[in-house]
Amino acid sequence: MVAEYGVCVGSWDKFHTYVAPHTVGRRVHTRFGETSIAQAYNSILDACSGEVPLILLHDDLELTDPAAEAKLLAAVEPGVGLVGVAGGGGKHGLAWWLYDPVGHQQTDVLNIDFGPRTGDVDLLEGSLLVFSPWAVKILRFDERFPGFHGYDEISAQARAAGMRVTVADVDTHHHSALGFKTDASHLQWLEADRLYREKWGLG
Repeated sequence: MVAEYGVCVGSWDKFHTYVAPHTVGRRVHTRFGETSIAQAYNSILDACSGEVPLILLHDDLELTDPAAEAKLLAAVEPGVGLVGVAGGGGKHGLAWWLYDPVGHQQTDVLNIDFGPRTGDVDLLEGSLLVFSPWAVKILRFDERFPGFHGYDEISAQARAAGMRVTVADVDTHHHSALGFKTDASHLQWLEADRLYREKWGLG
């Protein structure tokens, strides 16, 4: 079994540098110039067959593990809806990294390692999301979430449907700095966090 891939492209240079070399021979769905990652990803999901898993990547996410695809697909066990490389608790809002985080990821400024490399979580870090065939057919991103934040809420949808959301031990390099790039981006995240809390009945 092989996977399909999907990328919401903001920079073709980044896509060809970080994603394309690791997806040779695979079907890759791309969307360019989007203003909402939820809408872009839903368009990709609608275009997929639903017969194989779908790996959604940021255009600056590099799969540095030579066995990345095999490990990610192996984690798509019966009962698993979504797989990622990091995640944590979602009972207090979207800031999953503050509550029992799992997984690891290299960034341009820091090698993040939360200790445990595998395990089930409430929310996944959004730079890499693997959809099981079930998830490709059933789940869709909530397009109320603004811009490029809050789309990781999809994990809560999977769990509400009785499916597991889990982290696999796969090496990646997210070619990005930590934190918000602009004040506007930070405000978008705060609005996404508010919507998430409202949707799932959190205080």
